Amino acid sequence: MALPTKDIFLRSPYWLNIDETDLDFVLCELRIWTGELYAEPVEADIKLRSTALNNKTSIDIAEYARDFVEVTYGGSDESNAVFISYQLQIFTGGVVVPLPDKETKVYLTGYDGYGTFQDGPNPSWNNEVMLTDNDITVYNETSIRIPVRQNYLTGYQLWRYAAGYGGNWTMFNEVTGLSPVENTEDMIRFVSNLSGGKYADKVVFQFSQGADETVRFSYEPCNKFGNTYVSFVNKLGTTQSMSFFGKSEISMNTNSNKYKRNILVNGDYDEKRHQSYVLNKNGTITLNLNTGWRSEEENDTMIELMLSEQVWVTVDSSKLGKGWVPKQSNEWVVPVNMKSEDTVIKNKVNDKLINYSFSFEAAYDWINNVR
Repeated sequence: MALPTKDIFLRSPYWLNIDETDLDFVLCELRIWTGELYAEPVEADIKLRSTALNNKTSIDIAEYARDFVEVTYGGSDESNAVFISYQLQIFTGGVVVPLPDKETKVYLTGYDGYGTFQDGPNPSWNNEVMLTDNDITVYNETSIRIPVRQNYLTGYQLWRYAAGYGGNWTMFNEVTGLSPVENTEDMIRFVSNLSGGKYADKVVFQFSQGADETVRFSYEPCNKFGNTYVSFVNKLGTTQSMSFFGKSEISMNTNSNKYKRNILVNGDYDEKRHQSYVLNKNGTITLNLNTGWRSEEENDTMIELMLSEQVWVTVDSSKLGKGWVPKQSNEWVVPVNMKSEDTVIKNKVNDKLINYSFSFEAAYDWINNVR
């Protein structure tokens, strides 16, 4: 079975529009699953009925399919995709039996992404690289993994640029002979800019159909703040990692309940006991991170980070993690929620140098209260 050729984004509606003479209603059998493509459920997971008006009706299947997406991240990037199939039965002219045959079954791949208002209904993505910005700023000697749809991916090349008169591009690594994998865990292939101890200035992706696509890197020099990885689910529903190399701060916020208790016993009390008593005290960690100097070409990425529902910060115990990251670990992946609710979108005309500051709150309580 060939992989679905159509991808849909499940945070936005995906409409099935039916227009039929004397249309009464439509039944839709919807199947959603993860794993191997051949493991399609025999029975429909969801059956939908939509009544027609003026011979037309529409069904949004995205909201149902999204319930089956389990977004995960364990320090390495994930595809977070689902397979979807739907089949329609069309009822016309007041007849209680459908038209002679069911409509052809349609297969889709669903990602936990979205389209913008300007994208219009049923948004799609016409590239294979799953990034809206193909120019990436990276901390010096830092690896970043690029998400690419693997349906048509046949290979990729890593190139370095040597400065000098006229410049010189050298390819130092090439991978060929790639073929599609029919499993939701591998719908996205993540390609690193690092190979053999060398960091690429650009990666060129090649496909069995369509033009090559290129991702370009610019490397910022080392500084006293070092590098902090921020990973998030981007507009296209796949995990994207960013390099934050500006100033970073960590703070603790606490919350509790308080009441005054009776400490009197037989007309006497112990002055060392708490009359104002604190109950259920807990706290959360807040991280304030600066991106470091960026190109305005990366503004779309900043917007997507702010709109992401799933964000993780990889904390280095040598700096941010002192007194926080478990002592037995050098790095700690922290699920966080974006606290920053607004920011000015910057450009080089107004701002000259562009740096973004974001505030993140750990998505768990400091004291374990999971019951």
